[in-house]
Amino acid sequence: MQKNEPRRPPWRIALTGGIGCGKTEVARQLQALGAAVWDADESVHRQLRRGTAAYRRIVRAFGPGVVRAGGSLCRVALAAAVFADARQRLALEKILHPAVIREMRAWLAQQRRDRRAAIAVVPLLFEVGLAHGWDAVVCVAADEGVALRRLRRRGVATADARRRMAAQWPLARKVQRSDAVIWNNGTRRQLAAQVKKFWACCPEEN
Repeated sequence: MQKNEPRRPPWRIALTGGIGCGKTEVARQLQALGAAVWDADESVHRQLRRGTAAYRRIVRAFGPGVVRAGGSLCRVALAAAVFADARQRLALEKILHPAVIREMRAWLAQQRRDRRAAIAVVPLLFEVGLAHGWDAVVCVAADEGVALRRLRRRGVATADARRRMAAQWPLARKVQRSDAVIWNNGTRRQLAAQVKKFWACCPEEN
């Protein structure tokens, strides 16, 4: 960069991909390399806490069956309801998505002020129309059989996993629409090599 040349803002990268493909692990590795990381799933968990506006709307919409004895939301019951009925899923998304998107945009603005490279993990990036305005969209992908095995190890039944996959865009479509793809069919060491290679391509201003 030439003297007195204005520095470009730090990169803003959207990380997406299919369920069971390893988005969280890739984000963890990028964070270790120096990126700031925000995760949409973690934001959803914050919105579901007892006492939030989203909590109150969900209880009104879905009834007492999704509330535990202590008053917290039963995420298992909520997931069972929304993945079994597309209308219920859309109703939940209508409650959660605006709050999550507001949080993400506020976080991105703060990272830009702090001049930090920002990685936003957004599983439904394409589905909710948030794929524009990034310096790069990165898709973490894995073969379906590999993803299903990982999900089974987490205690997710194959039928439930397939329902969740069906609720998202096909992985091949996400791969096609992304600027870069990190394939995660192998070992953690092989994944780390791909992540480092990607990170090395980001501008030094990061």
